[in-house]
Amino acid sequence: MKKTTAGGPRPRRARIPGRLRDAAEIFGMTVALALAVKTFVVDAVHVPSASMENTLMVGDFVLVNKFVYGASTPRFLPLAGSRLPVLRLPAPGSPHRGDVIVFYAPEGTPPRLYVKRLVGLPGDTVVLRGGTLLVNGQEIPSPPSAKPPRTPVPDFGPVVVPPAGETILYFVLGDNRDDSLDSRAWGFVPSDRVVGRAMMIYWSVDSRTGIRWGRPGTVVR
Repeated sequence: MKKTTAGGPRPRRARIPGRLRDAAEIFGMTVALALAVKTFVVDAVHVPSASMENTLMVGDFVLVNKFVYGASTPRFLPLAGSRLPVLRLPAPGSPHRGDVIVFYAPEGTPPRLYVKRLVGLPGDTVVLRGGTLLVNGQEIPSPPSAKPPRTPVPDFGPVVVPPAGETILYFVLGDNRDDSLDSRAWGFVPSDRVVGRAMMIYWSVDSRTGIRWGRPGTVVR
């Protein structure tokens, strides 16, 4: 005769069916892979302002190459805005003049992402005169996709980007130069705040007219 405890026989533990267990494992691996890709390879940002028109329009959704400059873990806790310790991977490349970069807002501003064009590297002298951008005395034409200014762009500079040291700094401008909050307002962008390079528009919605079917798939240049 089988012995029982005072409370009766022990109930058998419910076993998870093999298919359900396999599905749970696959789901967990898929979520982990998606998070790893989002954190270290490719992420997406929404363009909320007109500062990069017409290269990027309000309502564009852009894929960001995070791997190219050395991916890092998030700087802020989502929704809460609390700072997090940052782990950065080795970078296969570095930002170049003319790249459209994505970076965290400067210190002292709400934690959000900006998208601007990098125009000044360490050691460069940047000047805006009569709406013309000069870097080290050489005229840099506006990108073909840039929105022509509606009003004269105020002169700015000269300003020298500090030479590379312990912290590398960049000077950025919006392509829509008469309607952009950029390095002219809040100074240089430290390299450790750069998230990646804008790659491609994958979706675009105009709040008035709806989906812009011609923009998805557009490479950001």
